[in-house]
Amino acid sequence: MGVDATAHDVVAMAPDVVVVATGAEPVVPTSFPPPEIQDACEKLVGRYPTRMSALLPVLHIAQRHYGGWISPEVEAGVAQYLEVSPAHVRGVLTFYAMYHTEPRGRNEVWVCRTLSCWLRGADKLAAVMHEKAGTQRDGTNHPKTGDDGKFTVMEMECLGLCESAPAVFINGEAHTDVTPEKLSELMDACE
Repeated sequence: MGVDATAHDVVAMAPDVVVVATGAEPVVPTSFPPPEIQDACEKLVGRYPTRMSALLPVLHIAQRHYGGWISPEVEAGVAQYLEVSPAHVRGVLTFYAMYHTEPRGRNEVWVCRTLSCWLRGADKLAAVMHEKAGTQRDGTNHPKTGDDGKFTVMEMECLGLCESAPAVFINGEAHTDVTPEKLSELMDACE
């Protein structure tokens, strides 16, 4: 079984310390939740039968609070707060595309790359998206952020808009029947 060199490995866990290795240095958990989001987190935890059950919504709150991504330190802090293993939090973060473990651009652009969209020109849209963002295509659906931090782009599996292919999401807003020219205009309009 291969090991992903970018993944975090849980090295140790005790009631007051979680050590997660990122390949070099141990990660010290951040104090979570910070005062600004403590009430919201406590209300969520109170709605569920176990603390672990609140993991997904707590991660949403944390991600919004920390600028659109979850750092290894926040990840370890959430694990302590919810009394779950850091490996469980890491598994959730890396399973769902809605959670981000690296800093993101100010704008997110997703181009659907499944059959309906591909047959109607998504390949050309993906090329425009990467060119405008200053990123390179590598055949994966991993997010890529341009050096200027303006865009994080991703070729996504089905966006659920097959009847109006090709589909693009820009900052969470769906756009359908998109042409390369239209995508270029939409991206130019982003701050």
